[in-house]
Amino acid sequence: MKLKILLTGAFMFLFSISYSQSKVTLKKQMENYTNKIDSVVVEERNKMNAEFDLLEKKMKAGEISESEMNEQKNTAAIRYEAIINDEIDRQKDEYEEITGKTVRRALFKSNIDKKNSLFRTARGALLDLTFEQPEFDEPEDPKNYLESFGYVAGISLINFTDNKFFNFSKGNELKNSMSGNFSLRYENQLGKTTSSVFYRLGLGWRLDTVIPSGDKIFAQDDKNLYITEFTGNNFKNAWLRTDYIYVPVEAIFVLNPKYKDYNGARYIDNTKKQLRVGVGLYGGVKVNDRIHLQYKNDFGNRMDIREGVSKGLNPFIFGGKISIEYFGFNIYVMKDFTPVFNNDALIRNKRGVQIGIDLWALTF
Repeated sequence: MKLKILLTGAFMFLFSISYSQSKVTLKKQMENYTNKIDSVVVEERNKMNAEFDLLEKKMKAGEISESEMNEQKNTAAIRYEAIINDEIDRQKDEYEEITGKTVRRALFKSNIDKKNSLFRTARGALLDLTFEQPEFDEPEDPKNYLESFGYVAGISLINFTDNKFFNFSKGNELKNSMSGNFSLRYENQLGKTTSSVFYRLGLGWRLDTVIPSGDKIFAQDDKNLYITEFTGNNFKNAWLRTDYIYVPVEAIFVLNPKYKDYNGARYIDNTKKQLRVGVGLYGGVKVNDRIHLQYKNDFGNRMDIREGVSKGLNPFIFGGKISIEYFGFNIYVMKDFTPVFNNDALIRNKRGVQIGIDLWALTF
């Protein structure tokens, strides 16, 4: 449990860092500029008022006449006005840059439609749960859409085999089970701006739920993990839960790349619908395991038995992944090269093969 809390905290920490490092919006830049000019005006006005107070004291002391005081006040006001104008002139380049960005965003706003935003953020997931995107300085620049960073979650069906890739024959000891994964993932282009190859690096949490066939349960003794018949009454459910922290690495190949020219350079245009095929590897360590059994006793009370696994599971996983992605739809196949179950498990089919789909993405 402490490890779960620690890892969850690590995910939230990475999330807060990535969110705090998002680009400053044009609105914030304009506010900064306005505050800077206001600060200059207030500072110079305070100096001018202090000078006016000094002139009034001299007039009351009889050192200067009232007309001389007014003349010197007028001269001081003109001098401070010139100081403020000079400061504004020094800041005009910044102002022109900000207003130029605002005009460009207005001109190109129609190009950043919902579909483009979905592709840039979700990267192949069905549901886009993205926070408000940073306002790019150059929204029409295709380079902005070549990189992404965020969370991706998927769900898959597990089929357990011996040496075959898939095994759907009858009499299997394990049902087709379910797996969920949740990854913090970074994607970027590999090579030149026209390259059709991308790479992905991530840190993920994988949760497997393995279900025995029939009314059978997982059990263990001092030497082995095995599957046996449930001997009581009112059987409900039985499963084995395993959790892994894993690191996926993928190469993504765009099979029908589309290009865009911008400022004399040529880029692959990631706002267009393109067919992407991924090939990768993953490796991880098991951080949790539990045998679950649910049934009702003779008094009708629901019983929920949980037990840690002492034998039969490999502490590490290693495997390969193939994915096919097309604009908001990504399916994948994951094959465990390292068996989930080791030699202490009296189970024939020990290797998991997953067929899954990315459900949602959260990108910043």
